[in-house]
Parts: sequence; structure tokens; C-alpha cells
Amino acid sequence: MAGSALNFIDMGEGAHPVVLIHGFTCDLSSWDEQLSVFASQHRCIAMDLPGHGSSTDSAEASIEALAAAANDVLSDLNVETAVLVGHSMGCRVISEMCSQSPTRVAGLVYVDGSITSSSDVEASVSRAKETIERDGMAKFVEALYEGFFVDSTPAAARQRVMSGLQHVRLEFAKRLWPNVVRWDGGRSRKVLASIKAPVLVIQSTKLDPDLNRTSLAPGQSTPWVDAVSQAISDVTLETIQGVGHFPMMEAPRQTNNAILAFIQKLAQDAV
Repeated sequence: MAGSALNFIDMGEGAHPVVLIHGFTCDLSSWDEQLSVFASQHRCIAMDLPGHGSSTDSAEASIEALAAAANDVLSDLNVETAVLVGHSMGCRVISEMCSQSPTRVAGLVYVDGSITSSSDVEASVSRAKETIERDGMAKFVEALYEGFFVDSTPAAARQRVMSGLQHVRLEFAKRLWPNVVRWDGGRSRKVLASIKAPVLVIQSTKLDPDLNRTSLAPGQSTPWVDAVSQAISDVTLETIQGVGHFPMMEAPRQTNNAILAFIQKLAQDAV
């Protein structure tokens, strides 16, 4: 990882490099089921964001700072165009990456994104901080993790995700979470409206304002899906039912096929 403070994996080769961005308090191992599959056809890059995995912390804990650091890695690796794939908080990060460097982005894939903030941004941020102070960050993150799953989540996927709890950097996470909420309420829709690249939305759950998560029912939408569909003209929606918040682990074949089909269509449209 010369030239960057971030830990990353760079494997495979070919047109339309695929960049994989994990979610809040997770790391690049979230994409274990995708790396080898995608790298057999494309150059594939996965990274640990600042304050996550094996990467160093950053002075600023915000979506903007995480996106800038990820874009710096792509610049160091001479990535001129790429398909950005983000999971959960990673959806925010890749949106911001596109806003910061739009000409680099051939397409965006949002995997089970959400919007956590109400229209009253400051009230939402204050509520998030009060919850963390009341419960403690360790308990807050543990409750978040326990809500990731549904009854049908495979035990192996559940164990993989829960094993990450012991590696969470609580102080960085405590600084970052209120900024996630602030970005949702204050910036997300503006950034989405600026995106001109094609988008694939892979959605499996719905998150309510109290951070309770449920698997999507047939025909059900979410505030996040609605916001993306209203802001961006070229959107493809793939709903994966009966799984929790990690469809790339819980339904890897369906997730992988949807992403690879999206990349193939981008290539065809570019001809």
C-alpha cells in the first residue's frame, strides 16, 4: 500500500475496475465472497477506510474525509475510471467519492443503503450523540450489529459479522457516527442529485428512525431507495428478499450476478 495510509487489496485485471467500500465499523473482509469472483474478470480493489480494519485513523471522522482518503488510494493506483460498490455506510462514501471525483466513476452500486436522519439535521445529530452518551459506544455498536440479521441469516454469515465487534475502534466510531447522521440529513440528497453515472441499487432491508431493521417485503420500498430513484435518472433496482443487512454474504451468488450484469451492461453501453 505504498503512497497511502490505507490498507487495500488490488487483484485481477481488465477494463472497468471494481472498487469495494465496506460499511460502518466493518472492513474489507466484508467482500470476501466478491473479491475472487470479480477479480477473475476485472481488476478489483477493496480497502479498509480510515479508522477501520488495518488502516490508520484520520484526524477528521466524516464521510467527506473517508471518501477523500479512498479517492487518494485510487489516484495512487492510477485508476482512471471505476465502478464503485458500497455497502451500508459505504453507499454514502461512494456517493461522496463520486461528488469529489465524478469523471472517475463509470457506475455506482449501492448495497443495502439507508438514510438515518430526519429533516431536522441538528436534532438528529443531537439525538445520536445523546444515545451514545447514555448507552456507551460499545453497547451502541453491539445493538447495531445485533440488528443486522433476520431469522434466515446463515449462521456462518452471522458469526463472521459478529466476530468483527472485537476489532471495532470505539473512539473513532464514536466520532464518526454523528457525522454519518449529519451527512444523511444535510448533504445526501444534494450529492445524489449531482450524480450522472448509472446506478444499481441492491436492497435487502429497511431501517426505521430508531435503527430497527427488517427484511424487505414484496413490493416494499425504503426512504433510501426512494431518494436515489428521485434524484438519479438511470437507476436499476435489485431486491433481495429473506436476508438481512449483508446480502453479499447471505446471498452472494445473487448479489454477484447482479453486480456483474450491471458492469457488463456498462461495458456494452460504452461501445
